[in-house]
Amino acid sequence: MKRKRHKSIYFLASVVMLIGGVVFFQIADVYQKTVAKEQELEKANQELFYQNERRVELEERMDYVQTDEFIIEIGNEEFNMILDDQILFIPKK
Repeated sequence: MKRKRHKSIYFLASVVMLIGGVVFFQIADVYQKTVAKEQELEKANQELFYQNERRVELEERMDYVQTDEFIIEIGNEEFNMILDDQILFIPKK
């Protein structure tokens, strides 16, 4: 009778340890996945921040392109155009 009792206790202890091990590995797996997702989220937030900065720069550039100053600058650089009160210097080659 004592032997059966000991076998039952050992069997029960083995089952509890097995279940505990399975639960431990499940928790460890979920933790690793959580850490990986947090890293992905951080990268996505950094990319979002970068893209927002880029959008602001492009909006500022778009506003500048619509100004007379930009038109004069492009006229000077690309087409050698000058305003009435400007002097054009052409370097010798």
